[in-house]
Amino acid sequence: MTEHNPGWAQWKAFFAARQHRPGAQLLADDGELAAVPASVARSLAIFQLGESGGGTVIEQAGHSRLPSLDADYVEAVALFVAEEHRHAELLACCVRALRGKLIEKNWTARLFVFGRRLIGLRLKIMVLLAAEVVGICYYQLLAASLPDSELKTVLRGIVADEKAHLAFHCDFLRAQVRTNAHRRLFIIAWRALMLAAAVVVAIDHRAALRDLEIPPGRVWRRWSAYSRMAEIRVVDREGPAEPVYAH
Repeated sequence: MTEHNPGWAQWKAFFAARQHRPGAQLLADDGELAAVPASVARSLAIFQLGESGGGTVIEQAGHSRLPSLDADYVEAVALFVAEEHRHAELLACCVRALRGKLIEKNWTARLFVFGRRLIGLRLKIMVLLAAEVVGICYYQLLAASLPDSELKTVLRGIVADEKAHLAFHCDFLRAQVRTNAHRRLFIIAWRALMLAAAVVVAIDHRAALRDLEIPPGRVWRRWSAYSRMAEIRVVDREGPAEPVYAH
């Protein structure tokens, strides 16, 4: 890898090797899921809606003049978006397994899409990185609170994918913050973005977190650890592969 091409050919090959994985299927009608609060289905439906977009980032990457990008990056982004759409299909199956209903609009999803359309590629990728942190933390917490089931397995599989996506976006952003001034600006913007995302999640998913008896302190510790890990991986090439957090 070089500073101007942080392994986009490797990322393209990585995503391409995964694109033929089995698609979403109806989950087993597990009786234990009947006890899962209805708020969890509503919460997952919000995430399902958020995973359904991403087309504009492909177009913007294709027209970008940033020196660190090439055709391999554009193809890797397209494959990344395809994985996000696969997540949307998987989450739709999760919502149905919980006897919930899919939604077509939500204020946080509209805010997220509106924000992405207003900004350039670099800030757009930062927003996507924030979404990966949100997804990793939230799906991990939900999976840990659910009974053993196909639903739990699906959520853990999505977490594994999101960790790869996090690394992909960190590689992009690290190639953009080449000076100390860039790094300082990134840190300021990143921390403000993550604080805003924390507030949004606390508002939109408070019912599910409450009903599953997930303490706010546990959410915040995990959130802070993954947010800090992503920040370090962008500004420091020796950043950790996994955060350390207290349960």
